[in-house]
Amino acid sequence: MRTVDEQNIIFCDSLLRFVKLDGKSILDVGCGNGDLVRYIAEKYLPEYIAGIEPALVEYWDSDEQEGKNWCVKHGNAYSLDYDDNTFDVVASLSTFEHIGDIPTALSEIKRVLKPYGRFYAEFSPIWTSAAGHHFLHGKDRSWNPEHLLAIPAWGHLYLSEKDMKLKLEKSFLDEKLICKILNFIYSSDYINRYSRTMLSQALANSNMIVRYYEERVSFNRLWAINGVGGSELTEDIVSAIAETKYSVYDLGVVGLRVCLEKYAALP
Repeated sequence: MRTVDEQNIIFCDSLLRFVKLDGKSILDVGCGNGDLVRYIAEKYLPEYIAGIEPALVEYWDSDEQEGKNWCVKHGNAYSLDYDDNTFDVVASLSTFEHIGDIPTALSEIKRVLKPYGRFYAEFSPIWTSAAGHHFLHGKDRSWNPEHLLAIPAWGHLYLSEKDMKLKLEKSFLDEKLICKILNFIYSSDYINRYSRTMLSQALANSNMIVRYYEERVSFNRLWAINGVGGSELTEDIVSAIAETKYSVYDLGVVGLRVCLEKYAALP
């Protein structure tokens, strides 16, 4: 697993392919505890960078903070507390898989961007990927390979809660953990359950220009941990998915990297 610092460096390297940060006004949507905000503020010297996080206290056990050219505060993507045409850049890392109403979030991002400003985001896992349930457990909120392998690949898409329970009971997991997994997959709103097709359509309908669109592909649950692994997609899984509302063509896309641009001439 990559450290937080490594994740920030890799994300900024990607971000800098599409935008400049020095001297710019920047918004980080879903900033967590603010590590990325502080990293960009110190290393790239923007005019100002603000980070918003809806679960600053509840999930991250953190407080609102501010520095010379940065701030981290409570906020959500559905109603950004900023004037129109405020930011040169809006960025988001590992957040959009959690946003329940993506069209509204994109509309708000477009509103606060300056004309020709850019929005860059990376997010995964998408709900329709092999480990799209996004079950994380433990104080460090990290992926656990034993849990990943106990939950059948794409099982959250085609198994009923009863059938999933039967599958999990055959594993090494204890009853308490099984209950947590079932609640997380079938009742939690932690991840938005958008398919790859739904996400692509929302981006295409954002009234922003798509400058870059990359699909990250894997057919293995352990991609979330090591980025590698052979395909786990079988004919039986394809047949089971075909009986659901999901498309089999979405199953291999685990994440997206996108850059959208606000054009002044577009409504």
